[in-house]
Amino acid sequence: MEVPSAAKLLNGEFAVWIAIGFVVLSYLVLTVDKLRATSTSKDDTQVGLKLVLFGLLFGGVLFASGGAIKLVAYVLSPFKGGAGPIKELLPNLLVGAAVVFGVSMLLLPRTNTATAKQPERFFLGGITLAFAVAAMGALDQVLDGLINDKGWGSTSHALAELAVTAAIGLIALTRFGSISGWTMPPPRPAAPQMPPQQGGGYPPQGGGYPPQGGGYPPQGGGYPPQGGGGYPPQGGGGYPPQGGGYPPQGGGGYPPR
Repeated sequence: MEVPSAAKLLNGEFAVWIAIGFVVLSYLVLTVDKLRATSTSKDDTQVGLKLVLFGLLFGGVLFASGGAIKLVAYVLSPFKGGAGPIKELLPNLLVGAAVVFGVSMLLLPRTNTATAKQPERFFLGGITLAFAVAAMGALDQVLDGLINDKGWGSTSHALAELAVTAAIGLIALTRFGSISGWTMPPPRPAAPQMPPQQGGGYPPQGGGYPPQGGGYPPQGGGYPPQGGGGYPPQGGGGYPPQGGGYPPQGGGGYPPR
């Protein structure tokens, strides 16, 4: 079963019916919601007006997206057909852009949409859903063209649909989440780090313990000193001195005799 083109779903007759369906369904939901005691739109006297304006804005976005898809496809073709494709996409693009500008910049600011945002939430939710589904269909066509080798002409048009629908859907979703008060997930805690070692490892590198380069006791002379005589001194006389007794030999006794 072939997936319908996103450009066909979001343009022309389909765009008109999508916009009308959005207004009717949203109005029914808000009418039921007003029956609740805690309804946020219970005292909003401009609900119907804002839904109609957002319905017009919905249709304008759909028409403008069709023109944008044709423009991107024309660039990816690349520029195949001369000025013909440009003439074909201009009506969609100009009508959609004019409606979007007029409603968003001239009409909606005259309502209480800045404080009563429920109709805008419905609009953004509808735009997000419509363009997200269209982007999925476009992605399916891109993959089908690449896997089954259907040629660059078909694949480039599906790629243009994917780029435009995904971009509009992402913008609408971001705005929808912002006015709905969504929050970003908290950042992950940083992993604990070991304190840096100053000057090398433990034990000190570059010398052992005891110090390298000389033993303990010191090398080059033991204890008693090596090479210079023992204790008592070697070669220089013992204690008592060698060469004479105590009392001194050969020099007289103590006391004198």
